[in-house]
Amino acid sequence: MTVLFAAFFGLLLLGVPIFAATGVAALIYLWIYGLPVLVAAQQLFDAADKFPLLAVPFFILAGNLMNTAGITDRLYRFAHDVCGHLTGGLGHVNIFGSLIFSGMSGTALADIAGLGTIELKAMRDQGYDTRFAVGVTAASAALGPIIPPSLPMIIYGMAAATSVGQLFVAGIVPGLLVAAALHIMVWIVARHKGYPTSPRAGLAQLLVSFWRSLPVLMTPVIIIGGIMFGIFTPTEAAVVASIYAAFIGFVALRTLTVRAFVMELRNTFETTAVVMLMTAGALLFGWILVRENAAAEFTTFMVALASEPWEAMLILNVVLLICGMIMDPLPILLLATPLMLPMLDQFGIDRVQFGVVMVLNLMIGMMTPPIGVSAFVLARISGLSLVDTFIACAPWIIPLLVVLVLISVFPALTLWLPDLMFDRTP
Repeated sequence: MTVLFAAFFGLLLLGVPIFAATGVAALIYLWIYGLPVLVAAQQLFDAADKFPLLAVPFFILAGNLMNTAGITDRLYRFAHDVCGHLTGGLGHVNIFGSLIFSGMSGTALADIAGLGTIELKAMRDQGYDTRFAVGVTAASAALGPIIPPSLPMIIYGMAAATSVGQLFVAGIVPGLLVAAALHIMVWIVARHKGYPTSPRAGLAQLLVSFWRSLPVLMTPVIIIGGIMFGIFTPTEAAVVASIYAAFIGFVALRTLTVRAFVMELRNTFETTAVVMLMTAGALLFGWILVRENAAAEFTTFMVALASEPWEAMLILNVVLLICGMIMDPLPILLLATPLMLPMLDQFGIDRVQFGVVMVLNLMIGMMTPPIGVSAFVLARISGLSLVDTFIACAPWIIPLLVVLVLISVFPALTLWLPDLMFDRTP
């Protein structure tokens, strides 16, 4: 394993992309130990040949079409009419809008790209501090992968051999807790700084904005309802979401053109290619870790440190928070999950609960230095320096950590809904 990790980190220091670093490091290992290169080809093929991964391009396409069709503008208007009058007005609008949009996008970056630009401009125009706007936007974007559908949970479900449908449902309550914690944070900061509020929307205005946003609001209902009632699988739900997004753009709103549709198809192909390359490389890397018995060694080491489930969960959270600071979420999901599964089973930690805990950890990592992807994107669209962006995000990690502690200590917050909907055996 020394050769494997030395090659991996050496390539990263040379600036090699992480998906290439994992694959090349694995090939170096195979070459040094005289294993046939055909093994790599076979593992790479097996990595991509997973039915749940079919959901990835379709959920990406659905989010892209929603953005291109101008649906985010309608969604923002509805969120503004619902909670713009509260203390901290547009901060609450930011969170509520992200909560709804997360039911369509499945990723934090899609939220930032879609609603983030609109929200930042609106908050600046009304006199909100840019750091406040950037911080709340980064934190609210964390809702994307927690509220279903969620691309990280699809990847985790594949890596952990766990039901994606149960993971989706398990994210609902933690997602609502994150939203509630962020609303409280906005209220506290806004009262302290005296941020403005918007006039309360009348009933007629609220009904109009609701009607205009109804096609968008139906998206998570269709996706989650179909999964929960057994109408379709999560993978099939992704296809339904893409078809529905195209229907809204072409027929209901008539804001989507054929040219724009083709452009979003190309963007989806490019994004999916990156995801699949990273998945294939990471799973080849993970196969070598399994071959080297790394999971058993990791479990033995962790058992020596922890004697109770809560101690094991604490250690795993610390490990994931540190990993989230230095790596992207996708490779962590693919590399760390197989290593941690034996430890979960050893301490009786439910894999569905841990999936939600893991995803929330990684969303926090996207806001932290040195490699915080959300912070990098927000620095570009806000005009703040990267250092100022990280400083702006720092206070908003607190409510996310509070929820992380709650769902780690109290499994029922995550599991009671899957237990109810899927009749899981204890």
